[in-house]
Amino acid sequence: MMHRRRFLGSLAVAAAALALPRPSRAQAGGVNRFLFVQALGGWDPLCVFAPLFGRPGIDMEAAAEPFTRGDLTLVDHPGRPAVRAFFEAHGDACVVLNGVSVRSVNHETCQAVALTGGTSETGTDWATRLADARRDVYRLPHVVVSGPAFPGERGTIVSRAQGRLQAALDGGVFDEADTPTRGPDFAVTPVVDRYLSRRAAGFAAAAPESRLRAAQVEAVARAQGLVSDRLELSLRGGGSLDARLETALSALSSGLCRCASVATDFIFDTHADNGLQIGLFQEFFAALNTLRARLDATPGPEGRPLSADTLLVVGSEMGRTPAYNATFGRDHWPFTSMMLVGPGLRGGRTVGGYTARYGGIGVDPATGAPDPARPGIAAADLGATLLLAGGVDPAVALPFATPLTGLLA
Repeated sequence: MMHRRRFLGSLAVAAAALALPRPSRAQAGGVNRFLFVQALGGWDPLCVFAPLFGRPGIDMEAAAEPFTRGDLTLVDHPGRPAVRAFFEAHGDACVVLNGVSVRSVNHETCQAVALTGGTSETGTDWATRLADARRDVYRLPHVVVSGPAFPGERGTIVSRAQGRLQAALDGGVFDEADTPTRGPDFAVTPVVDRYLSRRAAGFAAAAPESRLRAAQVEAVARAQGLVSDRLELSLRGGGSLDARLETALSALSSGLCRCASVATDFIFDTHADNGLQIGLFQEFFAALNTLRARLDATPGPEGRPLSADTLLVVGSEMGRTPAYNATFGRDHWPFTSMMLVGPGLRGGRTVGGYTARYGGIGVDPATGAPDPARPGIAAADLGATLLLAGGVDPAVALPFATPLTGLLA
């Protein structure tokens, strides 16, 4: 049964959506949408992205071998056929970034750095910044299906769907409360809407300088717009990674959002027995293979396949130590690898790298060539690159960061 707090939270999901016109046609070509996929817990780049064989102090798996695909340098393993299949099929569209600096070994801190570039309490993640640039087009600009998100002061445009958005829209959530009940009928709904709108407007008028009160007016309007469109939406739910990715695809293809974020339902935090990473990467890349096929087969609001204008951003909040610990696992490490897949990239290559001590090697922003003078790829620079790809001026949003223009087509 659904407890009261979760029931009310599901209804509150609808308080994140504006009475907007139907989504306008996005610009032709380029990157219009973003799908962020997080492997929670801190994956091991040495299993897939960093073929550092023969280096002192770096333990590679016994059965692993180097694998190249064009200018991609990777790791192959017989227990992870889905990894090889993914890069053989989609390597030309991929940029692998090695040596990304997340500056910590604490999960929460690393998540904040990886997704916002810093640790400020008001920091805003890349997906929300990108969504905010098109907030006038989408009902729910950033849909968080699962996993971490840092909306900062832009919470009005972020929905933590958690599989409940469709039920909140079509009224199914009323049947899942501790005591099943009925929602208001169609004759009453307009009266309730007018009452809520007047209450929100009066609340804001009492303090016209308050951003919080203005945000409430916007939230009420977004909710009413969502309800009016509910019959046109069909957002699948489910707890598995495949099901979560399908929910994200539904939200993107319907024109409901510009950005969607999904996290794994399994955790890569393997402090004991690093061999567990074999199965985790196999399952993760099997889901990515399915996702890429679905992106090709699913039309966006403009009628073109989502793969034509949706950039896939794949990462994990941290890496793992170069040497095994006493239990044949690896502990937390402040450098990791990430992957970009899709349009708008100079794909088919690995950029960045790792030093002899497994620190990060940065890149020349203009070319993407290795630059040993830079201690890894700064997460903020990667964020600035994503903003630039999405038509957001990084000089305004992230004046302290340098976009890696050499990664973009």
